[in-house]
Amino acid sequence: RMQCSIFLVILLLCFCSLVIRGDDQSENDSTSKNVEVTEGETTGDTRYVLEDFVPLSKSHLWKLMMSFYDRKGPKSWTEGGVPNFVTSNSYIAKAYSKMLRGFLDDCHARRNDLNIDDSKPLYIIELGAGLGKFSFHFFTAIMDMQKESSFPFKNIVYVMTDFTDSNFNAWQTHPSLQKFFESGQLDAAIFNAVEDKSITLHRSKVVLSPGSVVNPVVIVANYLFDTLYHDVFHIEGGVLKEGLVSTGSTSDESADPLNPAIIGRLSNQYSYIETTPDYYSHEEGEEAHWKWMLTWYLDHFSSSASEATVLIPVGAIRALRRLTALSGHRALVLSGDKGNAHLESFKGLFDVDIAVHGSFSVMVNYHAISLWCASQGGYSVLDPHEHSDLLVNAFVLDPPKEETGKVRELPSCADSDCQRDRLVAMNQHKDAISRRSASLFPSLLRAFEEYVARFGPSDYLRVYNTLNALQEPSLDTMTSALRYSDWDTDLFNTYSLPLVEQSKDLHHYAQEALKEGMQLLWKNYFYIETNTDVVAEIGRFYITVGDFAAAAEKYEFFNQLRPDNHVGLNNLGMCYMHLDRQEEARLLFQSSLKIAPDFEDPKYWLKTLTEQDDVVDEDNGGVNDEL
Repeated sequence: RMQCSIFLVILLLCFCSLVIRGDDQSENDSTSKNVEVTEGETTGDTRYVLEDFVPLSKSHLWKLMMSFYDRKGPKSWTEGGVPNFVTSNSYIAKAYSKMLRGFLDDCHARRNDLNIDDSKPLYIIELGAGLGKFSFHFFTAIMDMQKESSFPFKNIVYVMTDFTDSNFNAWQTHPSLQKFFESGQLDAAIFNAVEDKSITLHRSKVVLSPGSVVNPVVIVANYLFDTLYHDVFHIEGGVLKEGLVSTGSTSDESADPLNPAIIGRLSNQYSYIETTPDYYSHEEGEEAHWKWMLTWYLDHFSSSASEATVLIPVGAIRALRRLTALSGHRALVLSGDKGNAHLESFKGLFDVDIAVHGSFSVMVNYHAISLWCASQGGYSVLDPHEHSDLLVNAFVLDPPKEETGKVRELPSCADSDCQRDRLVAMNQHKDAISRRSASLFPSLLRAFEEYVARFGPSDYLRVYNTLNALQEPSLDTMTSALRYSDWDTDLFNTYSLPLVEQSKDLHHYAQEALKEGMQLLWKNYFYIETNTDVVAEIGRFYITVGDFAAAAEKYEFFNQLRPDNHVGLNNLGMCYMHLDRQEEARLLFQSSLKIAPDFEDPKYWLKTLTEQDDVVDEDNGGVNDEL
């Protein structure tokens, strides 16, 4: 009851914070940079044209996007300003693992026709794995649920993919990923999500090609769809118009037109020309599905006499088409991104809103992806929190065997009555698919309701930001928050100094309980160049509670990561002194002094060793927390 009360207080603090500060604590703290102007308008600055008017999906913008990630690699996140916390923490990994378990339970219960074969691999393919932090957390969460899962854990193969060599190469030597690679259940591949049709796994050499995968594939895409190319359409007066963009800059970029810095100097212009719903005429036999989607938007907004701007996530849909083809178009898709899923967000005529954060991104139209799924007989579960920092959505592709679940040829319409009838028919098709699928995937739906709809990853981000703002949190508040986060290391990093200090005065049983939490933190630690202090702080906690063997393990790892850190060397020396490893301790103190000759702590400990080789001062006052 006490834990529940504490968490209710935390939520109340979150609410108060949001009322006072609005969205100031959003992870996407970058300014939404709508520098584009429609054709005929001017910005008042000199504009240099990089490209004349072309469809948005074919514009130079996406080349700049790929250049940014290709040139910066992992530094896109550690130094480049690209947000990642909300999609790369222990909480969201747990939420995804619960939805995966629900999906597998539904398949094993034979409620649907997806036909899981326990003797064959289940491939989880993550698109745009980037740093690899979410991969680490998700794989860890899947390991934790292996005793509960209806599918044998040993046959799960997690595949990290990205289009750039720089990220791929960084994974191969990453210290937090090596044990998973060595198990054979984590693999990696270079894969361009919008162009490649097969995936060659780097370690096992297995080639995943269309139709080669026995089980449904599980596709994960976080903060990816907003960076794949899009098209934009206006619906005005019952007419569908295609958006064209001319990419420009406020500077002369002729020396390096792919310089990622151009993103911060964009000056785009838009033009709109009339088109028809059969706009997508080269979609590898899926033209009817794209026409179905555009026709639905045209009919819906025309029937309500509304003007609308609709982004179509072309890159995302084509990527899903290619990936689901691996398994005969049977798949579970889990995707978290900034976006829209409700029609009110599309009303009005406007240009594409580009958010600049080192790179750039646009809002993902998850409603369009759900229409594409429905046209194929697929099922969508959309995040109800439209204005959240992150929408988490689930899609199930389970091609219907009966004719009633398949998309039909749409009639051509010349008047509004025909359009209304056509829209009714399309909505009846969608509703039939929804009713059918809801009965086939009840466990997936329950997991989505609990871990996304009621309190999801975006809610957790807001709680995290509010807790970050607390000046003097109590130990109870800190530990309750850590338990709720599933012992997330980023949250611990926020609290580590006061938490370690306050743990000195705990009773032995309370220290033992907190030590169990520290073990979970250690399991959840993912190395990034900028977060090594987490390791040292876990080590400092163990010194504080007198567990020098556990502390030594953490500082040994810390010193591998930062071998020139004089404080880490000193604190490991202290651990060795208490473990009767005096000569090793002496060498560490000497090494610490070589790096920082004025550092007093190793001088004190060397003097103690010299005077009393067999006596160790039991006072923990020599612990230094300055890293």
